[in-house]
Amino acid sequence: MLAAALELAGPHDLETVLHRIVEGAAGVANARYAALGVYDGSGTMTTFVHHGMDDGTIAAIGHLPEGLGLLGEVIIADRPIRIDRIDTDPRGCGFPPGHPPMRSFLGVPVLRGGRRYGTLYLTEKAGGGPFDETDEALVVALAAFVSGAIESTELMASERARIAAEEQSWARRRLIGAIIAAQEAERARVARDLHDDVGQALTSVLLGLRLVEDSLAPPSVDLSDARSQVAGLRELVADALRRARQLAFDLRPTVLDDIGLVPALQRLVADVSERSGLAIELEVVAPGPEERLRTESETVIYRVVQEALTNVVRHAHASTLSVTLTSHDGHVRTLIDDDGIGFDLEVPLDGPHLGISGMRERAAIVGGRLEVTSRPGSGTVVLLEVPRD
Repeated sequence: MLAAALELAGPHDLETVLHRIVEGAAGVANARYAALGVYDGSGTMTTFVHHGMDDGTIAAIGHLPEGLGLLGEVIIADRPIRIDRIDTDPRGCGFPPGHPPMRSFLGVPVLRGGRRYGTLYLTEKAGGGPFDETDEALVVALAAFVSGAIESTELMASERARIAAEEQSWARRRLIGAIIAAQEAERARVARDLHDDVGQALTSVLLGLRLVEDSLAPPSVDLSDARSQVAGLRELVADALRRARQLAFDLRPTVLDDIGLVPALQRLVADVSERSGLAIELEVVAPGPEERLRTESETVIYRVVQEALTNVVRHAHASTLSVTLTSHDGHVRTLIDDDGIGFDLEVPLDGPHLGISGMRERAAIVGGRLEVTSRPGSGTVVLLEVPRD
């Protein structure tokens, strides 16, 4: 699971990403066949990426699925669907000539920005048995990373096309460097969080499975201990799924696109406060709740606040923390102020200083600026200014 998610975080073209998604899903669920169906707003399948069939089998089938029958049922379902035997399910509509036999089935929706993007289909669990709850949980967790991987790939492709079309000036080369640095820093953070959070949780699941296996090993079978271990494993998998969803939200909070910067910051502050136990005060004077800034400016403000809050929680040992948004001289000013232990800005950049250069680069991308004021024992103030228009 961890390897599949990390593979998606790498720089790939969209076609490669879609194939990696399908291969990763087959791997985590131990399925012989896997596919990703992508469809438009009317439910018509526009792309079907598959894994497990050779060229001869594909040629014998003749055409790709059109999203009918059981495949179409998964498209409109609001949760994953698991079926032990496709051939006995009334939603099945049969296979065309030349199609390999398939029995077990698992369908998991893939969301993007809170909306349906497509569906992962898996069939033929290894060993001939049905897919179980663990398979479903792992594929659902993997699907949580899919939208971020696709969006990152499309953004990178779009950015490459935009840069190629513009004048190759010194300023443009510097901007490209800043964008690449910000992307690499974000990938590094996601990889670190995957390893520390989801990776450790899945390692615990593997250890727990070994304990269950030991409890069921003859001659001293201990069903009570096995049930206890399984209950613990359920909690671990649920926690790993929660962390995966949180990482997906951190990659791109859908509320930022849907209803704007202020609600997204309110959600961010509430989440950080709940996880850290630190009381955080958010005051928004401007922009108003209904006022939208440029998409790029809203993203920069959100990411800078997110990085600053992370630094405070991890390093500042603060007792109070405030975030204030105001408007001044055609700019939106964001002030993050804490009463923590502070640090020496003259010390070489390491440890808690690592995020500052990334925040400055983000600000520069939209024509803004970032200032950091701090000294040991006197807290830290981060000031971000970005143009309103």
